[in-house]
Amino acid sequence: MKIAFDATALYGRFGGIENALWHTFSHLRALDGENQYLVFVPRDAPAPPPPHNPRWEWRRLPFEGRDKARRIFWQQIELPLTLRREKCDLLHAWNYVAPLACPVPFVLTVQDLIALNRPRFAARFNRAHYRAVMPRSLKLAARVIVTAEQTRREVLQRAPDAQVRVIPLGVEPQFFETLSPSQIEAVRAQYALPPRYLLYVGNFEPKKNLPNLLRALEMLPDAPPLVVAGGIKPWAGFEQLLSKAKKIGFVQRDELPALYAGCAVFCFPSLAEGFGLPILEALACGAPVLASTAVPLPHLESVAALAHPRFARSIAEHLDVLLNAEASPQMAQPSRDYARRFSWEGAARATLDVYREFR
Repeated sequence: MKIAFDATALYGRFGGIENALWHTFSHLRALDGENQYLVFVPRDAPAPPPPHNPRWEWRRLPFEGRDKARRIFWQQIELPLTLRREKCDLLHAWNYVAPLACPVPFVLTVQDLIALNRPRFAARFNRAHYRAVMPRSLKLAARVIVTAEQTRREVLQRAPDAQVRVIPLGVEPQFFETLSPSQIEAVRAQYALPPRYLLYVGNFEPKKNLPNLLRALEMLPDAPPLVVAGGIKPWAGFEQLLSKAKKIGFVQRDELPALYAGCAVFCFPSLAEGFGLPILEALACGAPVLASTAVPLPHLESVAALAHPRFARSIAEHLDVLLNAEASPQMAQPSRDYARRFSWEGAARATLDVYREFR
């Protein structure tokens, strides 16, 4: 088969969706020796992952990824024509929506339905776009890939006949490596972090629940300071909010393991979440984790403290317990074992199995 990828999300600094796309098809390149792939990327996308594979064509489009209006025009008008011209057999649309006039069967990856079910947590442009196109994309898709059982149920509520496959995301091997104290200290010194700190990694947006986390910290005057990493572009009002924390900005992925391993507690009390990849990364590094009951990772309560995200008091109580627990390498092992169940190779194999359903 000749499989086309809509990979126009690959530009700028990668967040969760971009990393998922990158790692899944990087492993697909190594696993699949049968199919041909045509990967459409924006003009400012990075170079394709090594090694060179003649079965994969990396085709740059004449617009940048941040030009959302141009991307939508290409997806809905130009892409269907290209699929016919290139004689593609299948399209994999990775970013919530697909061409409504797609001339070939398509697989649609949907990380969550937050823009439809909880629109206040979606950016205005995305909210309007997804409301207009996503429901129809779900109904037209030959297969829908989601990352959690919760999202599968939500998809079936809107598209009862959809063929949905749950394929969890993965964790890179570097997060399982044991770091020396000097390696952790080097990254701590690089960002001028205190010896003991709390950590949040992710975007600065309403669904991440940072206001309630900061309220919880006000109830714990002896708690370590909160360090926040990431945040491609904070939502309005979040810059002032984050003045109460130490903001270190975007962090390279090879520095993240040391940040996770060095923190007293990793905090991720989301109000809504499609998966929760930073939680898995923190668990792989052996960090104590405070998450919320809104995170859909299966059986997360076995390795993390789950607070009620709407109540700062609940967050404070669970955080206080974690901060006063005696940490040991033996206590971290169940967390690492839990995270090992999620791999990018497994995600790629499961994705390839979906493609094989079209033979």
